[in-house]
Amino acid sequence: MSLSTVNGLNESQIETFLKAKASFEIVGLRGKFTKSVVSVEKKIESLGLKCRVKVDMKGAIAQGGILGTIIGAASLPAGVVLAAAATVASAGHTLATYNPDYEIIKDYVNKKLKVIYKK
Repeated sequence: MSLSTVNGLNESQIETFLKAKASFEIVGLRGKFTKSVVSVEKKIESLGLKCRVKVDMKGAIAQGGILGTIIGAASLPAGVVLAAAATVASAGHTLATYNPDYEIIKDYVNKKLKVIYKK
């Protein structure tokens, strides 16, 4: 699936895609990543739509490679506790945003957001 691309926080372009209920990705967010997530989330909600924010774990794991595997194995006991806590938090957030109109998927590695229309 090829997504349209917004370069940076081009608010008029983002709003146009949201009003059209289209999926797109936002690239070039270095230094403004957290602000961008909040901004897109507010824009979606201002249109009377619901959204869910998720993290692209597959991309982060793929970028981590063998070093990530070694570090992960070394911190396994702590990792298990953190993973359990994250699972509980994620389940709670998923229930709170049941049946969202949009999903915002954060890709920390590449500093981009995928904004996916779900309905």
